[in-house]
Amino acid sequence: MQRLSSVLTRVRAETKSAKDPRTIFREFLAHLAGAHRKPAARRAAPKPPPRKRSAKRAK
Repeated sequence: MQRLSSVLTRVRAETKSAKDPRTIFREFLAHLAGAHRKPAARRAAPKPPPRKRSAKRAK
């Protein structure tokens, strides 16, 4: 619902610049179509290199 509100806000701002209403509606439909797609799978973050062990001190 929040995404719809933000899109409508952008559409209202764009209408002030006298864009073609059909173009705006097509963009709105494109946003809606994008909302139904599954999000892309995220890649796992690379593991940091293993730490080197510190040298043991002699007593």
